Amino acid sequence: MIKIRTKLLLGFGMLIFILILHTILGQLTINKTTESYNILTKKTAPDVVKLLCDFRMESRELFLLVSNRVVDKKNRENLNRIRQITDVNLPYYISNLTLLKQSLIVSDSRNIIIDSIVKNSSKYIELVKELNTVLLTPKDYNDTVKMEKINDIKNTKILMYSTEIDNRLSFLQIEFNKEFRNSFNNLSGVLKNNSRFILWANLLFICLGLIITYKNIRDIIKPIKELLSSVKKIKDGDYNNKISLNKIYEFSTLGNSFNNMSNILQKKFNEVELKNQELEQFVYIASHDLQEPLRTVNSFSDMLIKGYSAKLDTTAMTYIQFISQASTRMSLLVRNLLDYSCLGKNRELTLVNCNEMLKSLEIDLSVLINNNNAKINAENLPEILAYKTELRLLFQNLINNAIKFHKPGIPPIVKIKAKEHIHFWEFIISDNGIGIPKDKKDKIFGMFQKLNDKSQFEGTGIGLAHCAKIIEMHKGTIKVDSELNNGSTFSITIAKNLKK
Repeated sequence: MIKIRTKLLLGFGMLIFILILHTILGQLTINKTTESYNILTKKTAPDVVKLLCDFRMESRELFLLVSNRVVDKKNRENLNRIRQITDVNLPYYISNLTLLKQSLIVSDSRNIIIDSIVKNSSKYIELVKELNTVLLTPKDYNDTVKMEKINDIKNTKILMYSTEIDNRLSFLQIEFNKEFRNSFNNLSGVLKNNSRFILWANLLFICLGLIITYKNIRDIIKPIKELLSSVKKIKDGDYNNKISLNKIYEFSTLGNSFNNMSNILQKKFNEVELKNQELEQFVYIASHDLQEPLRTVNSFSDMLIKGYSAKLDTTAMTYIQFISQASTRMSLLVRNLLDYSCLGKNRELTLVNCNEMLKSLEIDLSVLINNNNAKINAENLPEILAYKTELRLLFQNLINNAIKFHKPGIPPIVKIKAKEHIHFWEFIISDNGIGIPKDKKDKIFGMFQKLNDKSQFEGTGIGLAHCAKIIEMHKGTIKVDSELNNGSTFSITIAKNLKK
């Protein structure tokens, strides 16, 4: 089982290794390219072709100078140029050809050509020098025998060597030019292959890097998603959901802790559920059983008031009336408590037309509405999926409170409107009543919370606790915005994703 730190270090280490390997391969490729360039251009440097071209030009010039010297006895300048070529230039080219031959392999056919050029050039130089020794003075041009000999040398041997040297140098030029082009073609091919190799290597390394990065990210993100999904399921009440995160040490530890927490929560919620059931059963039985003695007290109080009012003094009658009023309030309180414990029993989700529900409520509350000259102004309300009986009780309690807690002498006005959101419906119920002090707004949704004098406003303090429990059943929220003497605005939400 791998730790996250180890996995990240391995991932980053692999990426660094790939970068180092990529750098090494890149440098080796550059070195290989440079080596290939040096090898391919060493034998066929442009200077070789220029050497052969200059050699040919010097050889041709020498032949022309010699021919002109034989014809023109007055041109003494040619002699100096001829000596420059034969003593300096041609020997220089011959020595360079000899060096060039050393760079060629033994089996290279051009070695024979070079040997032939060197040999013919040497004889060529000797013949030119011999001709110069014969034509020393202008008188030599008048010597018929000498001139015949000189013309014979020029027209046969010198012409032959000059032509032979030129042809062979031309041949070498063609061969070296061809080799030079082939070498650069080969070099171009090597460069293309190296570039292609570098490109594919880069793509390969990028793919490897992406794969490693994706795998590491997936191995870290996937268990987090599984954990979030399990948290959501537990939030929805599925405490049997378990997760298995065995690839990474930290997530495996977290998964085991999460599963342990889930088991503990399931056990605790089962205990709470059992206690709630027992408590609800107790409340139901207690409330039901308390009704009978309360009815008895009420019954005997009424009998005393009706049958013995003439026989009892004023003080006794006052005490009996106190007993009757207290038992009546107690009966109402027990009935409301019984209603609270029964909320959600045999509940069933159904489509509720809120407009029709409100009309039905106005009929049921008509006496309260008429007695207080109240008005209920409602916008067009939606049709929603809800628990019909409980939702009706929710609106009934809020409207009843809005009318009951009105300002003296001011007819109560209740406004109801709805807003649709992505995941829930929001209902806003506002009034122009006496309002709620800021320091008491957080208490109104608790059990038996009465914020006003019971002599002025009747009630048990359970109505808003009913509302809070009904909103909880609908996976919503309830909050109030109110100021003393400035009315109250209740905002309630009903979730859209309620499941039947």
